[in-house]
Formats: sequence, structure tokens, C-alpha cells
Amino acid sequence: MAGNGRVLVRSSGTEPMVRVMVEVAQYETAKSVATALADAIAARQR
Repeated sequence: MAGNGRVLVRSSGTEPMVRVMVEVAQYETAKSVATALADAIAARQR
């Protein structure tokens, strides 16, 4: 994202899950980054 957005990954305080938030001007970039992060987290939990 080259300094044009932000990412937040955190454990949920109320549910057994990890929350992923991506903010960037381009929707497709946000979706792509969020999906890649979620997939990587899910793969590590198997």
C-alpha cells in the first residue's frame, strides 16, 4: 500500500476470532490485502 492506507489485525475481545481491517482509497486493494491477511491467519490456525 506504500504508505497510502492502514491495516489493523487484532484478536476479538468477545468472540474466538481475529479481526482484520484495511483502509485504503482503492476498494480492490483493500479487499485484496484483507483477503490475503485473513487467508494467512486461517492457514496458521489449522
